[in-house]
Amino acid sequence: MQTVNRNRNRMRAKCQRNQKLFSKKGFGLNEVIGIAAGIIIAVVVVIPGLQGFAGSILDNLNSWWSDMASSIFSTP
Repeated sequence: MQTVNRNRNRMRAKCQRNQKLFSKKGFGLNEVIGIAAGIIIAVVVVIPGLQGFAGSILDNLNSWWSDMASSIFSTP
């Protein structure tokens, strides 16, 4: 019986310590590092790809508009 009570007390102590560890609130270093990594990845990978994509779309729109404008506003 003493062993059972000793094990229960150990489990209660562990649970209380874990609750204290996980109940801490705030903004930690891991969150700051994660945000910084996300921004760096966006700057290095995503933005240059979007610039090329936007450039090709603008080139296609310019050629489309010049074709449409020549056919709609054609002068005899």
